[in-house]
Amino acid sequence: MKCGTRSLAVFGALALSAMGLVPAAWAADTSQSGEASPGLVDTPIPDIQAVGEGDDSAMVGATVTTVGVVTAAYPAAESGLGATLDGYTIQTPGSGGAWEPGRTRSDGLFVYAGKKGDIPAPGTCVRVTGTVGEFPATSAKGNPQSLTQLAATSVSVVEGCQAPTPIPATRVPTPDEAEAHESMLLAPQGTWTITDNYQTNQYGTLTLTPGESPLRSATDVVAPGQAARDYEAANAARAIALDDGTNTNLQKGTATEAAYAYLANGSPARVGYHVAFTKPVVFEPRHGSFVFQPTSMVAGHPDRSPATITGERPSAPTVGGDTRVATFNVLNYFSDLGVDEAGCTGYPDRTGAFVTAKKCKVRGAFSREAFANQEAKIVSAINALGADVVALEEIENPVAVGVGTDRDASLARLVEALNKDAGAGTWAYVPSPGAVPVAEDVIRVAFIYKPATVAPVGSSLIHDDPAFTGLARQPLAQEFARVTGERSTPASFVVIANHFKSKGSVPEGAPAGNVDNGDGQGNANAIRVAQAGALASFAAQFADKLTLLVGDFNSYSQEDPIKALEAAGWERVSGAGESSYVYAGRSGSLDHVFANAAAKPLLADVTSWAVNAQESIAFEYSRAGMNAHLAVEADNPYRSSDHNPELIGLTLLGGDTPAPTPSADPSAAPSPSVEPSADPSASPAPAPSRAATASSRKTPTRAATAGGLARTGADAGPAIGIGILLAAAGGGLILLSRRLRRRG
Repeated sequence: MKCGTRSLAVFGALALSAMGLVPAAWAADTSQSGEASPGLVDTPIPDIQAVGEGDDSAMVGATVTTVGVVTAAYPAAESGLGATLDGYTIQTPGSGGAWEPGRTRSDGLFVYAGKKGDIPAPGTCVRVTGTVGEFPATSAKGNPQSLTQLAATSVSVVEGCQAPTPIPATRVPTPDEAEAHESMLLAPQGTWTITDNYQTNQYGTLTLTPGESPLRSATDVVAPGQAARDYEAANAARAIALDDGTNTNLQKGTATEAAYAYLANGSPARVGYHVAFTKPVVFEPRHGSFVFQPTSMVAGHPDRSPATITGERPSAPTVGGDTRVATFNVLNYFSDLGVDEAGCTGYPDRTGAFVTAKKCKVRGAFSREAFANQEAKIVSAINALGADVVALEEIENPVAVGVGTDRDASLARLVEALNKDAGAGTWAYVPSPGAVPVAEDVIRVAFIYKPATVAPVGSSLIHDDPAFTGLARQPLAQEFARVTGERSTPASFVVIANHFKSKGSVPEGAPAGNVDNGDGQGNANAIRVAQAGALASFAAQFADKLTLLVGDFNSYSQEDPIKALEAAGWERVSGAGESSYVYAGRSGSLDHVFANAAAKPLLADVTSWAVNAQESIAFEYSRAGMNAHLAVEADNPYRSSDHNPELIGLTLLGGDTPAPTPSADPSAAPSPSVEPSADPSASPAPAPSRAATASSRKTPTRAATAGGLARTGADAGPAIGIGILLAAAGGGLILLSRRLRRRG
């Protein structure tokens, strides 16, 4: 019998139902029914989708027969990837086409065929008999956001069915709309924007939001607390993943040989790139949230993508002024490698070769090849910035690691690599001062500079304060002065580099106020507030000089530590350009620049370079060799770190103010009366006994300070950490991360 005819079996089943001999649902008729399976009558898909407990079908466990048109197909045989969807989606013939206000039941249904089951081609009308279930399996309390499916036992072709029509979608369906459109065809309209790409190289997903901008971190926009919770709830309602038609971990087994769905060299799918859909998608729950599923497997077949992705990688920005200062978190730059540490293991690439160190004394690269990739990207990025002074975060401290006696060894190695690329003598580093804290972190902050344009005035000064001891990196201050051109007031400037405690963990024994309370500020907020206060007190001694506070403050712009610095008189002058960090699909700035009153008149520009945070981690050196079709692009700066650098332009030249009076005895603190180094071709030596060269470097003395080794911004390793994301009201559409990540 053709679609659109009525079977006599329906009337018989209705009679049997009236006598209580068969379930009423089995007797239901539909105008699209074909021949019924023996003993059963076609059950409309909306009846199968009718919910019982939670979001589960009321018919779980029942055997039914239904008719639908195949809208998506995912055969296992074509993939060779391992975990695939192993089924197909059907939809009520002739359904769809427009949003229906008040719709409560979906016209779509996933049919599970298994590894060896028959999977009809899209467009085929089929009659399917099978058992109703939920995936993941239902429980006594129901399983919200599970996928209603039919485990097929038989399937036959039906002729003459009308094809369903995709429903136009200009936004993410609300939680109330989601279940009513489960497994139905949608046609996303207009511009969508990539707001997260963290899992694109592992699980093949891109997180999208409608409109032309990525979602923002709540506390980078509004105050912590209820305002942040409300903001994040709105964020969650506007985010949805575009999946790749598989359940496959693309970093395991044969899947590492498959091309990524939405990511390739030359097509980086950056956060902020725009997406336009060219084909319909299936709207279905997977991995705990609703997703846009392509109608065929795109993993390994990027030509099947249902969307086009457009955007451009930004080149290094230019800023005004004549002197440029930058801050750059260099992502655990360790010149001591895991391969040289006894017992150290690492995170492997697809061949089993270790790339990054895992739970070792050292962090960062395990192999020399990985370090070469890491260093090449960092060198490319720093040399492209055009800065005269760069404050660095996450440089190895070999003394604190316990692998060397020269605190500056890794810093010197980086300068050597920079000069090899830019030309001999282009860069120098500020050596460690004579006294350093006893208790330091294994990573530290540091300064490099271009001797042709600036030189240190006096030695650097570490702020060894209990607020940082054993908790984070101590701030580092250094005064610099121009060595070319006429001078204007002031003739020198002070930069203080910072790297506050991360949000990822709470130190053992930490006082109250440091456990994440859900206000959006994460863990260790009270510690960071105390660090902000200590920094403000320390920096007050430079109030009469042009002074900048720069670095990774591990705090978004509306959070308590930033407000504490502003209350102390420091103006946050950064924020132009794209956000410096992307976490869990939210863009915000953890890296900041603050200026005092003396600095404000001479500030020309402050901006960020979105060279890292918006890039997929697939291009990070730590993911080299993870996929046969993707290179880490070691010849360019993109994803040289996970933080974006900030770039500051100062106007210092052109006046008649004379240079500072030379001093025969450089002080320990930045001084207003010390002449810059007369020899700009080498790393400056504030005192001959502390000369820092590649061939002769000595260990600084260590001041007696209590405390143990600090945690770092990468508390759980180079690529994995713990982050805090606000729980969102109506979170049925939040993409749950399938992998914890590093934060700050």
